[in-house]
Amino acid sequence: MPPSIVWWHRPPPVPLTAPTAQRVAHRLHAATAHPRLAATVAAALFTGASLQQLATARPRDYDTAAATLVLHDRARYTDGCAAYPVPPWADVFLRAAACFTRLLSGEDQELLAAPGDRAHLLRVAETARLRPPQPPAARRKGPVGRVEWDWRERQGAERYEAGLASRRRPSRR
Repeated sequence: MPPSIVWWHRPPPVPLTAPTAQRVAHRLHAATAHPRLAATVAAALFTGASLQQLATARPRDYDTAAATLVLHDRARYTDGCAAYPVPPWADVFLRAAACFTRLLSGEDQELLAAPGDRAHLLRVAETARLRPPQPPAARRKGPVGRVEWDWRERQGAERYEAGLASRRRPSRR
């Protein structure tokens, strides 16, 4: 099993208070009956991971006894392969997704939504009124009031590319 998450390249998501977690769970339950979509939104909230990283999880990566979800990042694009603690409010969604996936496809299928499910996932998040943190006004790409869903992913990609570029530059001697 990979080690527990160490937040090296991005800040950890803000933990939900008990009343907020209860509202989030109710909103997800009301927004969709699809277990993988609901579990993906829940996992995005407690991991802060991108859809691409969330799609790496398989049913065997969710450990109910340890209450952890392993996300893979072999290229070490963000934080490497790591185990994320699953908060109690999200457990029911991950359990349902694991059962659903095992029944339909087995252990090698995505536990959470695949990148091709992005439109469905965003629709569920919008219906549940669960939006990601937004960029500061000076860094917005779209009009005010429009939700920027991939801002954190773009920000992470820019940092990653800058790091690669600095390693590629020949040193001056």
